[in-house]
Amino acid sequence: MKKLTYSILGLLMLSSLFLFWCNSALNVKVGDTVTIQYTSTFPDGTSFETSWATFVVWSKQIIAGLDNGVVGMKVGKTKTITVTPDQWYGSLYNTFQLQKISKVLFDKMTGTTGDTAWVRTLAGIRGVLKGVEKDAQGNEMVLRDINPRETWDNVIYKVTLVSKK
Repeated sequence: MKKLTYSILGLLMLSSLFLFWCNSALNVKVGDTVTIQYTSTFPDGTSFETSWATFVVWSKQIIAGLDNGVVGMKVGKTKTITVTPDQWYGSLYNTFQLQKISKVLFDKMTGTTGDTAWVRTLAGIRGVLKGVEKDAQGNEMVLRDINPRETWDNVIYKVTLVSKK
């Protein structure tokens, strides 16, 4: 009876290990070649791309946020991945593209007062209002960031793993 119990326990342990191995073999790991379908949006819901991509995981063929985000996925599964600027194109952010404009002048140019609008277009260039600060003389200056959005905002990817090799 004791031998039978040990045999059954041994068989159960082997079965569990086999199932674990089979299951983990289906998951994406570093070095696998994967094909994904994705839709990317900004946090405000603005969608800007729906596409496919095939790449070798962790080979730097795609942005770091997706390279890391697909590890562990299984074919046919969908995952939402939030990618921060440092895992996207944040390295392209340029501090020289942060404008300081007199608040009085800014209000006249935009025809408004206050900083109620999130995005403003001045002279055909879109910019994001980052706030108001005072200069050395005490004048209020509007801070306007004209860097591309992908250098400072998160991106949300809805990713479906299509295939894995």
